[in-house]
Amino acid sequence: MSEKPPRYASWTAGKLPLPELAEMKRRGDRIVMVTAYDAPSGRLADAAGVDLILVGDSSGMVVHGRESTVPVSLEEILYMTQWVTRGARRPLVVADMPFGSYEVSNEQAVANAVRLVKEGGADAVKLERGGTSVARARAIVEAGIPVMGHVGLTPQTATVLGGFKAQGRTAQRAKELLDDALALQEAGCFAIVLEAVPPAVARAVTRALAVPTIGIGAGGDTDGQVLVWHDMLGFYEGRAPRFVKRYADLGEVITEALARYAEEVRSGAFPEERHTYAMPEEELAAFEAALEA
Repeated sequence: MSEKPPRYASWTAGKLPLPELAEMKRRGDRIVMVTAYDAPSGRLADAAGVDLILVGDSSGMVVHGRESTVPVSLEEILYMTQWVTRGARRPLVVADMPFGSYEVSNEQAVANAVRLVKEGGADAVKLERGGTSVARARAIVEAGIPVMGHVGLTPQTATVLGGFKAQGRTAQRAKELLDDALALQEAGCFAIVLEAVPPAVARAVTRALAVPTIGIGAGGDTDGQVLVWHDMLGFYEGRAPRFVKRYADLGEVITEALARYAEEVRSGAFPEERHTYAMPEEELAAFEAALEA
């Protein structure tokens, strides 16, 4: 993109300031977040004017071909965060804390969050659930690292929740979800992801919180939205959740391109002379003479 995205007109060149997110909520400006897992996708999200990039453990399913996010390791998130931050300059980069990287203790949580920031280059980290995660979030914030919370459908504990199902569909569960979000805000989280919850519940949570909410399958009344890169662009062949809108079908485009490449290689149409490197005639003659010697 040759022109500066309009979203970036409100601050000077450089990283989006974290306090700007709260100002965006106050003004009613919607926040845009996508997942990304490497430098090219980070660069493209940056060029498109995206506000936040999540280096998500969703990579386990859409990139690594696993059945869930649970097997994703801290090292994998660390490497992907390094890649994304090499491509993205303006958006805030949030690194997911994968399952097993923060549950044991506050000390474990802080140490791993520090690695994601210090080694990975993340601007913030994200962790799932309320409960004990509230204490973990508070400890990480007190260590000087911004934290994003995540309530509703939390993929790391989907088995406990009965699978990848919508949450907060009863009055009791909706109230518990709101309480978790409020507790995470009190712990210092700068934003809360609301995943797969009824729009009425997401609206109530958004109104109750002073910090922004980022919805995914939570209706249009949250302060922002997030989608998974491979879902929205048509790379992922697995079953996409109903809340996914596919903005492109790049998987089909790539398949067609690869099929054309394979056909041209097999027919000899590729490479053409314009795809090769010339050699000075005298050097070629000397090389051929050496072969005959």
